[in-house]
Amino acid sequence: MTADSPVTLADVLRARQRLNDYLTPTPLEPAPALGKAVYLKLENANLTHSFKIRGALNALLSLDDEARMRGVVTASSGNHAQGLAYAAHLTGIPATILMPAHTPRRKVDGVRRYGARVDLESTNYDIAEARAHQMAADDGLLYVSPYNDARVVAGAGTVGLEIIDQLPDVAHVIVCVGGGGLISGVGLAIKGRRPQARVIGVNALSAPTMYNTFYGTQHPEVWETLAEALSGDIEAGSITLELARQVVDEMTLVSEEQIAAALRWLVDVQGWLVEGGGAVGVAALLADVIPATDGPTAVVVSGGNIDGSGLRRVLCATAE
Repeated sequence: MTADSPVTLADVLRARQRLNDYLTPTPLEPAPALGKAVYLKLENANLTHSFKIRGALNALLSLDDEARMRGVVTASSGNHAQGLAYAAHLTGIPATILMPAHTPRRKVDGVRRYGARVDLESTNYDIAEARAHQMAADDGLLYVSPYNDARVVAGAGTVGLEIIDQLPDVAHVIVCVGGGGLISGVGLAIKGRRPQARVIGVNALSAPTMYNTFYGTQHPEVWETLAEALSGDIEAGSITLELARQVVDEMTLVSEEQIAAALRWLVDVQGWLVEGGGAVGVAALLADVIPATDGPTAVVVSGGNIDGSGLRRVLCATAE
C-alpha cells in the first residue's frame, strides 16, 4: 500500500480484534466439482447471512459517544442495511436505512426485525444514496457508506485474514464486486500477508461500474438483475477506486444466465442458498470466464439473502 493509503493492513488487523467478541470465522468449504483445490468462503453462513455485518459492526463499534447519540443513516440494496441494522441494535444506536423499492422482501424484513427505520421511497440505489447523504446533512446523522468508509473496508478485510488462516498457501482469491468495499479489504489482507496471491474481481454484467472504471468500458447499469446486491454507481472519489487498483490483479464480468446457472449449481451440488451477487465468483468458474486455476483457490460467497420467489424462478427455469 502507499504511505497515504486510507486503509492499511494494520486497520484490518485492528478490525479483527474489535470483531472477535461478536463474530466467529465463517467456513472455508471444499468445492471439488469446481476443481481439486477450489474452496468456497461461505459468508452466507455469517450473521445476517452476509459479509456486510463485518464492516457495519466495525464502523459502529469505532464510534465515539457523540457520534452514537447522533444516530446513523445509510443507503443499501439490502445486505449492508441488515448488517448496519443489526450492529445498531447491538450498540443501541438509532439507524435509518434507505433501500430501493425493488429490494427483496427478505432483506427489508431483516432490517425491520432489528428495529431500524426503513425508507423504501427510492426507485434505485443511486437515488437512495443521494437521499441518504441529504438526510445526513439535514438531520445531523452520520452517514455510513456500504463501501466508501475506511472502517467498513477494514471490517470486510477480515474475510481475507480468515482465508489466509484457513488456506495459508492460497494462490487465487475470487471476490464479487459492487462498490468495491469487499474486494478492497480482502485484497489488502491477502496482499499484505501473501503478496504473490492473485486477487480477481467478478462483476455482474448488469452492475459493471468497477469493471468500467478499470478498463474504460461503458457497459450500462441494468437495475433488473439477480445481482441487485452489486448494483449502483460508485461515489466520485470513493476510497475503493484507488484501493482496488492497488490490490486487484484482474476484473471479469458474468451474465445473468451465468449467475442463474451458478445459483442452481450451488443448491444442487454444494447444498447452499446463495443470492445472485454472492454467486458471481462461482459463476465465473463454472462458465470458464476465469479459466481453471493453478493452485489453491478461494471463492468468496458473499451472501445468501435471496427471496423464496426469486429462488423458485431460478430453480424452475430451464438452463440454456
